[in-house]
Amino acid sequence: MIGTTRSPRVSRSLRYLVALVILGVGIATVAQYVTHGGDFQSIVWYPGRALFDGRDPYNTASFQHYYQSNGLFPSYGPIHLWLAVVLAVFPFKVATAIWFVLNLVGLAVLALVVTRTIDRRLGLPAVIAVTGVLVLSRPGRAILFAGQVSVLYTLLCYVAWSQARTRPWLAAVALGLALGKPPYGLALLALLALRRSWPVVRRGLGVFVAGSLPIVVWLSVNDGSPVVLWHNIVNNLRYTDRNPVDDPGAPRRIDAISMVARYVHAHLGGIAEVVCFVLVLTLAGALVSMASTKPGWPLSPDVLMVLGTATLLAIAHQDYDLLLMTWSYAVVLRLLARTVLARRTRASAVADDPDDGTVPGPHGAGSLVMPVLALPALVASLIPARDTLHLLCLGTDVGLVSTLTTASLILALAGAATGIVFHHPQEVAVEGAFVEVR
Repeated sequence: MIGTTRSPRVSRSLRYLVALVILGVGIATVAQYVTHGGDFQSIVWYPGRALFDGRDPYNTASFQHYYQSNGLFPSYGPIHLWLAVVLAVFPFKVATAIWFVLNLVGLAVLALVVTRTIDRRLGLPAVIAVTGVLVLSRPGRAILFAGQVSVLYTLLCYVAWSQARTRPWLAAVALGLALGKPPYGLALLALLALRRSWPVVRRGLGVFVAGSLPIVVWLSVNDGSPVVLWHNIVNNLRYTDRNPVDDPGAPRRIDAISMVARYVHAHLGGIAEVVCFVLVLTLAGALVSMASTKPGWPLSPDVLMVLGTATLLAIAHQDYDLLLMTWSYAVVLRLLARTVLARRTRASAVADDPDDGTVPGPHGAGSLVMPVLALPALVASLIPARDTLHLLCLGTDVGLVSTLTTASLILALAGAATGIVFHHPQEVAVEGAFVEVR
């Protein structure tokens, strides 16, 4: 009797212990970056200080002269500068520590998405363990090292993806805020427009304009006129396009045009990037329209994979943005796990037909195409770039890993396309923390 009462407690304690060890190891590997700043300095704190100092962060020459960070404030939308204003109130080390903690909290929310997607019965130990895995992953380490903002914009995309059909105002607010980082917001806006989610598009643009207007007025006062501000923004875009860190083919970029640029000895910025954006998102829109004739999209596994991969392939993204694939990868793991369970159940003949419309049944082995083809991208996202190269005995060429990552994303997109075109997925929402609320 004593053994039966203690065993569950011991098992639960062991799960917590293992989970806390994983999280502890993850945090220990990035703890030295708590006040490091990195990209946080140039994309959040210094721009906020520039506003308070009466300067324009879009003015590249002024920004480089007064703020010795990475020398560049990338072309984020004006609404993003609200985040800069809030955090620039604090001293730099305090602000970076706050942002480090907020990123950890955001990773914990994504861990909740993963666990609820895989199995809603998974408890707090699983959430803690998955948070640790995300911290140890390639994008997680890059985000915490540099103080990047990808966690925030990933969560905004998830809200818009999940609520576009049923809560247009909530999705619109998420879209308006996501436009603060164009690689996320522009792709999301294009996908919503292609799927005729006009209420979300109109309201989202309204939120973006309303949220940006006070910042634009503030910047215009600092510059002396809106015309000067406009010229600064245009010049900032040109400078960003020529910057080696952001140039197509840069070592850590994972979008489709960058893979081509690494092997074509020509500058493929500007028009080439626009063409890539249009082609990839048009393909994604066509695939989603085949999955559903209604405006918006169903939250089916194939559609989630299309939304994630198309966003990353269409426009400039670096490896830390692989975090956007978290929800899609959770669906992949769920499908694989439930398929194995279903086969065991059928083999033992002790249960009814396990096919519930969301996992492959006896009639549809082809529904496994997407998760199988997505596995290389999952591996590339989990293993940090240098470790990946060492495992493959290929030295330390980060650009090579980025190329392999892009190829893996294309393969995952092809798997989702195969599932949509040939297997006609039903409109079944996957379980998770972000689901359509009816």
